[in-house]
Amino acid sequence: MSFRTAMRVRAAICFLFAGFVFVQPVYAQNTPKFIVTVTPQGAAANDKMIPVAATVNVNVTIRNDGTEPLSNIAVVAKLHGVKLSPDASWKEDGDDAKFEIASLKANEEITRPLNLRVEMAPLPPGKLAEVNVEAKAADTTVTAAAKFPVGDCVSAFQSDLTRLRIGPLAEVWPTADEMRKPDTSLSRVRYFPIRPRRGDLAILDRLAAGYQARLLANYEFLQQGTRYTARRWFDELNAFTGQEPIPGLCAVNDQMLDGIRKTISYVTARIEPPIKAYARGIELLRKQFNADANDDLTKIALRVAQGAGAKFDNPPATAFETLASAKEQFKDAKLTPEQLDDLSLIESAAWVEAQAARSKKLYDLIEGTINGIGDAHKKNCTCAF
Repeated sequence: MSFRTAMRVRAAICFLFAGFVFVQPVYAQNTPKFIVTVTPQGAAANDKMIPVAATVNVNVTIRNDGTEPLSNIAVVAKLHGVKLSPDASWKEDGDDAKFEIASLKANEEITRPLNLRVEMAPLPPGKLAEVNVEAKAADTTVTAAAKFPVGDCVSAFQSDLTRLRIGPLAEVWPTADEMRKPDTSLSRVRYFPIRPRRGDLAILDRLAAGYQARLLANYEFLQQGTRYTARRWFDELNAFTGQEPIPGLCAVNDQMLDGIRKTISYVTARIEPPIKAYARGIELLRKQFNADANDDLTKIALRVAQGAGAKFDNPPATAFETLASAKEQFKDAKLTPEQLDDLSLIESAAWVEAQAARSKKLYDLIEGTINGIGDAHKKNCTCAF
């Protein structure tokens, strides 16, 4: 190759390289530079759960960070867990929403509020609704997203109330009605006669005599005031826990729960004394027989019967069963006065326990219902409004 030809080739290569370097920056300058942000407003910005039928606002901002104006920007909001509320600035696109920006100058931004509505929500509450926004100009696409919790708080609350209505509440009135009736499965005759006793232990004998004479029937529940209060309370709570899941259902508060407890206090005041009497009585027996703090009456009765010579292939389920078996085993035996005293004391305590158990069943049903309402409210009614 001649020197002149070589110089011509070198000049041509330099010209092409210079052209490439010049064109590239021009292309970069024409590339759209813009960003999109999605910002929840109000309750959604505070991570408060949005309930069904409520609306929430989200601001969608498109900003042109370039040096050249942008045109024909298409913005699509993909909605998950929410629906578009009627809004002239956005158009429905199936389950999504969209709008267009004809022109956006350099360093200019536009914010378009997006009004959304929660139509359905999961049980239990806590699922996150999501708004994914995609903005496209020329060949450039940018995206942004926002999430916020949604939940059907009222329906979740009502669902738990239904479980209470068919659970403990359903047993309140039948149990209260049974309180006035005698337990004919129990013996009208003592296995071991009451023995002379003094002090606090003698109180157990007096209580036992009254409970056995009535076979645990609580005559307070023959009175119309007690029966009316129990039935009215049951009927009103049955209606409350069975109502439709309207938004106001979550308006339950501590004052309302206190009111529910006060309206049934006329009844609970008549079933608490046997419960308290047995609590005091079992402590006296543990001390009397040197029992452990966790020993119940059945365990103490078994130890006393075995100490008197009774034998059991299988441990009895109750103190009464222990005493009945011991009575049969001792029919031809000669027990010491101390052994008879102990067995008689156990029998008196068994009657006090039986009356307390009957009262506690109703008491626990009432308390379980009231506490259940409060617990269900705290668990479920966590929506923003």
